[in-house]
Amino acid sequence: MDAFIVALSNLCNQLMPILGAVCLVCVIVLLIKLIKVLDSTDLTLLKAHGTIDLVDQSIEKIQAPLDTVVKVSGTVDKAHDATISAVREAKDFVVKNADDIKERIVEFVKPDKKTIDETKEPSPEDIIGG
Repeated sequence: MDAFIVALSNLCNQLMPILGAVCLVCVIVLLIKLIKVLDSTDLTLLKAHGTIDLVDQSIEKIQAPLDTVVKVSGTVDKAHDATISAVREAKDFVVKNADDIKERIVEFVKPDKKTIDETKEPSPEDIIGG
C-alpha cells in the first residue's frame, strides 16, 4: 500500500504542471472570450445610444403637435360641458314654463277673427259649419 501511495505521489508530481498549464490555457481562453463579449457590448451600447438620440429628437419634433392636441381636447371638453349645461337649462325652462309656452303657441297659431273678417275670406268654422 505504501508503494501505491508513493507511485501515486510521483504520478501527481508529474501531472501537476501539465494540469496547471491546461487550467492556465482555459483561463486565458475564458479571458479572451470575456474581452470579446465586453467589446461587442460596448459597440452595442454605442449603437443603442445613437438610437436613443434619434428617439429623443423624434419626441422633440412630436411634442409641439401633442401640446396642440391637448389644448384642442381641453377646448372640446369645455364646449361639451357648456352644451350639456345649456341643454339642461333649456329643458328645465321648458318644463317649468310648459303651460305658458303652450298658450303662446296656441295664440300664435290660432287666427284672429278680426284678420279673417278684414280679408273677406270665410273662416274655417263657416266652411265646416260650426
